[in-house]
Parts: sequence; C-alpha cells; structure tokens
Amino acid sequence: MNLSTKSRYGIRALTNILDQDCCCSVKTIAHKEHISVTYLEKIFAKLKKAGILKVERGANGGYALNRDPSQITLKEVINALEKPEFICPDFCDCQSKSIWHQIQSRFNQVLSSLTLDNLKTDNNKLVYFDYAASTPVDPQVLSFMLPYFDFSFSGNTSSLHQFGLKAAQAVEDSRAIFAQILNSSPDEIVFTSSATESNNTVLKGVAWTNKDKGKHIIISSIEHDCVRQSANWLKTMGFEITEIPVNKEGLIDFKFLESNIRPDTILVSIIHGNNEIGTIQDIAKIGKLCHSRGVYFHTDASQSFTKLPLDVQKMNIDFLTASSHKIYGPKGVGLLYIKSGSKITPLLHGGGHELGFRSSTVNPPLIVGFAKAAQIAIDQMKQENTRLSQVRDYLIKNILKTIPNTHLNGSIKSRLSNNVNISFAKIEGESLQLSLDLYGIACSTGSACSSHSLEPSHVLLALGLRAEQAHSSIRFSLGRFTKKSDIDYLLKILPGEVSKLRKLSPFK
Repeated sequence: MNLSTKSRYGIRALTNILDQDCCCSVKTIAHKEHISVTYLEKIFAKLKKAGILKVERGANGGYALNRDPSQITLKEVINALEKPEFICPDFCDCQSKSIWHQIQSRFNQVLSSLTLDNLKTDNNKLVYFDYAASTPVDPQVLSFMLPYFDFSFSGNTSSLHQFGLKAAQAVEDSRAIFAQILNSSPDEIVFTSSATESNNTVLKGVAWTNKDKGKHIIISSIEHDCVRQSANWLKTMGFEITEIPVNKEGLIDFKFLESNIRPDTILVSIIHGNNEIGTIQDIAKIGKLCHSRGVYFHTDASQSFTKLPLDVQKMNIDFLTASSHKIYGPKGVGLLYIKSGSKITPLLHGGGHELGFRSSTVNPPLIVGFAKAAQIAIDQMKQENTRLSQVRDYLIKNILKTIPNTHLNGSIKSRLSNNVNISFAKIEGESLQLSLDLYGIACSTGSACSSHSLEPSHVLLALGLRAEQAHSSIRFSLGRFTKKSDIDYLLKILPGEVSKLRKLSPFK
C-alpha cells in the first residue's frame, strides 16, 4: 500500500478541521501544513464532491466537515482522492487472483475501521521516532547560525573584499573543527550539499580517475541506496561491482572481502553504521586490509558520525561521508573527507571552490551550523550514547516481550545506540506506520530515501528475511529529545494496533 501525495496531504489537511463547528480557510490550512493553496483547493474540491466537506460562505466562512468525524472513514477519504487499486478483471482466472482480492479486501477493512475521529491524538501528543531519517535542528545550533545570515557575512567566500573574507573565515574555522574531530588536516575536509553528493563523488570520482589501474569496485550488500545506485550506474560504464554478503545480523563476511580484493580493485566502500538496522562494521579492520592491498577505502559514516569515535588516520580511511541533518544541524550541507594525495575527479566543475574538489558557492550559515551541531554532539557523545542505549534496550525488550511473533533485525551487540528495527509477523509495515501516525507517533518502514518504493528493503533481504518479513518491519530511531515517557506512550499504543492489524491481515 502506498498512498499518493494527494491522499497524504488530504489527511493532514483534514486534521485542521476535525471540530465539526470549526470553519477553516484554505489559505490558513495551506500555510500551516506547507501545502500549495492551489493544490489544496483541488484536494478539497474532490472531498466536497464526495460529501466529506462543505463550504460556508461569509467573512468567517471556509471549509468544514459535512458530518461528524466519527462517521467519516479513511476509506471514504482515500477513495475520493486515490485512483482505484488494481483488481483482476472478471475474465482473469490466474492463480494469484484470489490472494489479490484478499489483500484488497483486507486493506479496505483496515481503512473502513479507521475514522477521522481517530486522527485526534491523545492530548495532541506528538512523538518522533524517525531520527535516523532526519533530526530537528538543535535550538543552540539555530541561535548560533542566525548571525551568519547578517549583512556583514553576505560576501561570496571567493571574494577578496572584507565581506567575502569574513564569510570565508567562518567557513575555514568550521573546517578546522571537523579536522580536529576526524584527526585530519583542514585541507582534507570538503563541504558538500549532502551525504548523497559525497557518496556519489567518491564512487564516480575514484572510478573515473583510476580506471587505468582497474575497474573493480567492492561495496557491501547493505549500502545506502545512493551508494548502490552509483555503483549500478558505474556498471553501465563498464565497471565491475562485487557485493559483500552479510550474516543474519548484518555484519559483512570479512573473508569474502579478503578473497575478492584483486589487483584491479580500486575502491572498497562499506557503510559504518547501517541506516536501517543500525549494525556497526569494524571499519578499522576493513581499512587496514584495504591499505595492505593498496586499495582505497571509503565509509559512509552519516549515521555513526558523532555517535562513535572516528579517527581517519588510525582507521586507515581514505574517504569519509558525514551529514549535517543527521546530527541536529541544518539540512542541505554535508562533508567529504578526502585523504591528501588521493586520486579523485570532482563531480562538479566550475570555479574551483572547496580546494578544487567541489565547485559551487559555499553556504556559510549552513556550514557553521553543521560545525556547531558537531561540537555539541561530540561533547555529549559518551553520556548521550549511554542514555540512548538504555532507552533503546528498554524499547526492544518490551516489544519482544509483550508482542508475540516479533523479531529484532540487525546486531544485538554491534548496534547504533538509537536504532530499533523490528519485524511484526503477518502485518504490512506501512499499515502499522499509518496506524501509529494517527496517534501522533512518527516512525519509518526503512530508509527515508527509499520510502516511496514498493520493493522490500534490500538491507533486510540481505539478512535472509523473506519479502513478506521485510515488508512487515518498522524502524524506530531515537534521539536527543526522546524521553522515556515517549517510549511508554508507544508501548501503550503499539500492542493494540499490531493485534488489530493482524486480525485483518490476509497473511495467515
């Protein structure tokens, strides 16, 4: 089941007018929910046509519900906004027809059992368990960033006048902060727009520059999609990609890696802390092996940066990726560590910014915010890891204890302090995610970058899970603002929702 943007926006907009006596203007709702007024008008027109909304004219007028919210089901709302789901035609007599009808029937039962009244959360309680997808900006970071939007920092960092030099100094001060954290030189830190850009730069840049040495690249079977898709693109350019298998906990087969490094291998790219299952790889051991064979080593540390100690020299790392919005900094900025002397072609060409590795005008406010976020996280790393590990283990223990037929995905011991990934047998993960969202609980069915895909998670499949098990998995990722009371609220709601969905499930 995959709701369209129209349905998701429609459900969000309806939460603003749950009170039957309330009339709300489209402009007010659109502004609050960050939706285009024109787009919302089209959505409301369909809901009005379906008899869900009514229009009241006058100065205090606007849209209101046409009936009591307890009488309007989500099936009505979604049917008014979605195209009909696929149903086998009457003349079809294929073997799968029966199961498709059962699945469709069960989805309709779930949607029919939920009304707009269910959208009212407990005292408007909102709980965020999706820190692995993105973290809120820490208030301290926001306060620190604001002066850098001032006129005095308005210059281009490449300009030689005082405005440019002042902005450039702010960027260089930030570069020095990251160099100290990673135990590198400042001129080895390159600022990018995201982890995706950093990962694309490494794979493609190393491939293009070193193709005369060889065209063989090794990645793990549980890499982030931006690494996998970059590798797949390189295949079309004549490069050979080898994927290292993992065991049921998500740890790579080190002997397989050892035996598959060849004279023509130019790069090994292994994620440090996995974004879906939280498994942590021994990158120091991997880096040592790569360097002993004369092969570049890259790690995507987007999830582990500031959660685990990182020393690029001791760990034999040639390239490292990190991202701001994973550590309570602003979105739109990341970094790439490039070891001095490494042969790599830039992804972007132009003015030679960022030491010639990334042409594009840099954004000082975002960069200083990223650096401030990193400083705060490093200062709190030990105590925050201890706290998060405790609430993580509390959540895992209680889910496995109170809800039957559940399974923890990923390593128990080698695990990020904030990651909980659970398979709930015989239900569809996205249905559970939607149900929890109605109670103000935000979680994920996997990587946010792949959330619109109907395919099962490649990470979970790599662990040996069947497709239906992968589809039944939910990721709860915790963070700086997660409280034990938030966990208790989830544990209060979760068993009942799982039980309700299992009763309606066709997967029996």
